[in-house]
Amino acid sequence: MPVLLMRLAAPMQSWGASSRFTRRETEMMPTKSGVIGMLAAALGIGRDEPLTRFAGLRFGVRVDQPGTVMSDFHTAEDLKNERPGSSKKEMLPLSVRYYLQDAVFLVGVESRDGNELERYRRALASPYYPIFLGRRSCPPDGPIQTWMSDETLENALRNAPWRADGWYQRKVLRGAATFPERCFARIVVEPGTMKPDANDEDRGDFIDTIADEPVSFDPRERRWRTRGIMQLADDAKPTPTVEVMKGVGHSVTTDGGDAIFDAVRNAMQDSEDPRDLHGSKEETR
Repeated sequence: MPVLLMRLAAPMQSWGASSRFTRRETEMMPTKSGVIGMLAAALGIGRDEPLTRFAGLRFGVRVDQPGTVMSDFHTAEDLKNERPGSSKKEMLPLSVRYYLQDAVFLVGVESRDGNELERYRRALASPYYPIFLGRRSCPPDGPIQTWMSDETLENALRNAPWRADGWYQRKVLRGAATFPERCFARIVVEPGTMKPDANDEDRGDFIDTIADEPVSFDPRERRWRTRGIMQLADDAKPTPTVEVMKGVGHSVTTDGGDAIFDAVRNAMQDSEDPRDLHGSKEETR
């Protein structure tokens, strides 16, 4: 079945699945309800409209750049119910909110209707409403990059090139001898369409559940159902999109985005006098 692949990257992301009230946690990867909400916003679907068009979608994520967790001690004033003439500020309840920073994910959505996936893709290129990655304070780092694949969801996520930022790929590749596990990307998918004779290597150890299947986004009655998730037994080793070549005295990268920074750094390295670093420069008399 056709698969729509999306690269989700931003300075901050937050994907809640179970947090409530004053402690707003984040999952370590995008949630299905969050991605469907993003697609609905791009298509111009209101919060009170039904979500039947998204029924039957199969969801998967590849963690290309895990990022790190950060917390925010959140304060806010209640401006709507502020008393006229009063200097006292009405404060809303304090909360602690968690985010993922510098993370990049490759998200896949599988459907029997390839035309519907193409509509999603066009909507993401020109969204009706602003889109964000989990929370309104988390806009993407640019237009959402998308690709179409005719492979299965598992194979599409496994075979796609590495979509991590260039600096992260170079960091991992340079340290591959010491930390080879960083070259692999974890894949989590929804089970359910796996054929009985499928290879056992594609099956995870167990199937977990998460309350992440959206039923209604209506603010008066938000509802979710549980869905199954499983991690593929073998992590993917995606093909890098940058190349690191070791030269004499410094390294060179062949991706165009950071070429100028590499050139400046290498020029500074080449112009340094090694004797200056040790304070052994001779004085002229």
